[in-house]
Amino acid sequence: MYGFRHERIDHGKRFANGKVYINGIEGFWSYAKERLLKFHGVSRENFVYYLKEVEFRYNFRANLDEMLYNVLGGIK
Repeated sequence: MYGFRHERIDHGKRFANGKVYINGIEGFWSYAKERLLKFHGVSRENFVYYLKEVEFRYNFRANLDEMLYNVLGGIK
């Protein structure tokens, strides 16, 4: 569906590996698919750039407006 391959995870056998949790990965991909669907497809050449933007937005989603303001140097 939508060009993404979905695989099943047996949470009973392997749920976490250190700080990497299956729910965190599934949460990120859910967020990424929702964001990327708005573009109605992206080219293979530019996919990594779209994915990096989604990664940035996901990692700073709690205070995204403040972070973007700081990254842009406080432009008014």
